[in-house]
Amino acid sequence: MEEIAAERTAVEEVVVACIQQRLRIYATLEDYRIDLHRFLRIAQHKHAQLVIFPELAGIMLAPPLLRNHRITMLKYADLSTRRRLSWQQRTMGRMAKWGATVLQLDLFDEVAHWSDGVDAWQQYCDLFGGLAREFGITLVAPSTYLPDPADQVLRNIAGVFGENGDLLGYQAKVMLHGQDQAFVQPGSDWPVIQTSVGALGLMLGSDVLFPEVGRLLAYKGAEILIAQGACRDMLLYHKLRAGILARMQDNQLFAAASFLVGHTPSNQEEEKRFLGKSAIFAPQELTPRFTGVLVEMGNPRSEGVLSASWNFAALKTVWETADPPVRNALPFKQIGAAVAALHASLQAKNIVDTMATLPANQEQDEAKTQFLPAREPVLQLDDLLINNTVTRRWPLAKLDYTSFVRAQGTPDMPPLLQAPLSQPAQQPSTLAGKKAENYSSSSIAEDETEEMDALPGDSKEG
Repeated sequence: MEEIAAERTAVEEVVVACIQQRLRIYATLEDYRIDLHRFLRIAQHKHAQLVIFPELAGIMLAPPLLRNHRITMLKYADLSTRRRLSWQQRTMGRMAKWGATVLQLDLFDEVAHWSDGVDAWQQYCDLFGGLAREFGITLVAPSTYLPDPADQVLRNIAGVFGENGDLLGYQAKVMLHGQDQAFVQPGSDWPVIQTSVGALGLMLGSDVLFPEVGRLLAYKGAEILIAQGACRDMLLYHKLRAGILARMQDNQLFAAASFLVGHTPSNQEEEKRFLGKSAIFAPQELTPRFTGVLVEMGNPRSEGVLSASWNFAALKTVWETADPPVRNALPFKQIGAAVAALHASLQAKNIVDTMATLPANQEQDEAKTQFLPAREPVLQLDDLLINNTVTRRWPLAKLDYTSFVRAQGTPDMPPLLQAPLSQPAQQPSTLAGKKAENYSSSSIAEDETEEMDALPGDSKEG
C-alpha cells in the first residue's frame, strides 16, 4: 500500500464528532431542522471539522413532507413520548398511539416510498448541504431511502457534504439487512469520497462485516472508515462494533461508528427499539491500553455527541513502524494469484449452477458446457453402499453411568449433589428471560447525556 501513504492534501489533525440520535416524528421540516441544530451546535462547541450522523436517521425528513391521515396519526402518536407537554397534548398523543397500534401503523412502512411525488433527493441535499455550509463542516449525513441519482432506483443512501454545502459523494448500502430488503435495492460499489479532512470510505450497516470491503477501500486510498448503524437488537450491534474495529485494525486507518437509537414510532416494544453505542476509533498503537477505542458512548439508548482528535502524522508513523508492518508486508504476488484463482473457480461454478437451472435441451447444453470441467455424478441414497446395519431393537438399553463412574475410583458426590442422571438439569427460572443488557424500560422517554443540556436555549425532548 505504498501509493496509499502518499502526501496528504488535507489537514494533519482533524476533530471528529459522532452523533447518536433518537428516532422521532416531526410535524414540520423546521422542527426537524431545529433539532439538527441542537446537535450541530454541540459539535461546533467541540470544534468538530467532521460530523457523522447515524444510519436511517434521515428517514425523519419524510413525515414533514407527507400529508395523509396515517402519517398524521403517527405524528400525534409520537407526542406520547415527549416531555413537558400539556394535558391536552398528552391525551391526544395517547389516543393517537392507541389508534396507530390498532391499525398496525409503522413509520418505515409509511415512508418507504416517500419519494413518490416528492423531489426527495433535492430536499435531502438542500437540508444537509445547507447545514454543512452554515456550520462550515464536512458532514456525513444520515442515510435514508432515496432514489439513486445514477438510475433512480430506491436505495439506502448516505451523502457527504463539504464545507461549502456541495455534495462530495454518496454511498448506497450494498449488504441489505432484513429491515431494508422489503423497501430498497442494494448498491453495487464502495467509492472513496475525497474531502478537506481526508479520504472517506463509508460502510452502512452489514457492509462493515466483510473484510473485503475495508481492504478495498484501503486499496483505493481511504484514510478514514465510517460506519453507520441502525440495530434493533444488542447482538447485531456487537457484531457491527466488532466489524468496524477489525476493519480499522486490519488496514490501520482511523474509524468512527454512529448509531440510531430510540423506538420505532407506534411500536414501544423492547425488541423494536434501536440501540447502539457510537464510538471513535484509532489503530491500537494510538489508543490508551491498546483497545483501539478513543471515546465511546456509555449508554446504548441515549442521545449524545462524542468528539475526538485524529492525528494523521502519527498515523503515518504507525504505517512505517508497525510490527508487523501490515500495510507494507502484504504479499501482493501470492495474494493476487490466490484471489484470481478463487475468482475463476467461483465464476465457473456460477456458470455450471446457472446451466443446471435452464430447461433441458441436450444440444444446447452440450454446446454451452463443452469447455467447462466435468461435473461429478450425483448419487442417490439407494446408490450408496451398505457398510453396516443396526440389528438391535430401538431404543437401546440404558447404561448405569453411576456404577461406571464409581468403578473408575471417582469419590462419591455429597448427598446434596446426588441426583438421578436421567433427570434433566433444572435451570433457574430467573435466567430464562434475562436479556443481554439489563436496562430499565419503565419509562418511555430515556435520559439523554448531560451534553445535550450544555448550551442554553436547546430544546430537549424525549
